[in-house]
Amino acid sequence: MRIETTAHAIAAASDFGENAGPLASLARGDVPACFGRLGLRLATLLREARATEAELNMPDGPDDALWERGKTEMAEIVRAVSNLSAWAENQRCSVDTCECRADRLLRRMLRDRHIAEQPGYSPQLQRVATLVIGHTDSLPYAFVHYRSHITHPVSQHGGWQARLVTSTGVKPLYQSPGYPHTPLALYYEDTRACLDTVTTALSR
Repeated sequence: MRIETTAHAIAAASDFGENAGPLASLARGDVPACFGRLGLRLATLLREARATEAELNMPDGPDDALWERGKTEMAEIVRAVSNLSAWAENQRCSVDTCECRADRLLRRMLRDRHIAEQPGYSPQLQRVATLVIGHTDSLPYAFVHYRSHITHPVSQHGGWQARLVTSTGVKPLYQSPGYPHTPLALYYEDTRACLDTVTTALSR
């Protein structure tokens, strides 16, 4: 069943019976200010459940009632974890306490629009410092630079700076208000504005 409300999510978390951690907190009715830890726990559970499901569905498995029951129960677990994961993915964190990567929202919105994206490594900084939007083997594509490091959490967000790469060179495309000290309260609308500007440029 699709989870559409917080009450549904709390009830779903209760079904997992965990005694500690983010799922246990949600089951008690404590909705997190940041959904990062909850998302990581659910991702781990989903990976484990899918691995077990794959083992149960091996063609050389025993053909008996208990084995078939195991398949059914594991499929239900996978659905339950997937549904709760989808709910958590769509929740808004409180920006002043958010521990999620600052590029998480931008990357999710790109995936929703079916636009290719990948981390960009900076040889000068020797770290991932940009997000590449589009395909680098065809023009145009864009680089979105983070204030200092793409893996910084939302609570340290300082804005986005995007550049467009075309056959004639590189040109500025988008810069957050007040960059590199964009107010944290603008994170959601700023990220959407960056996305809209970049996708419009890539579609021309």
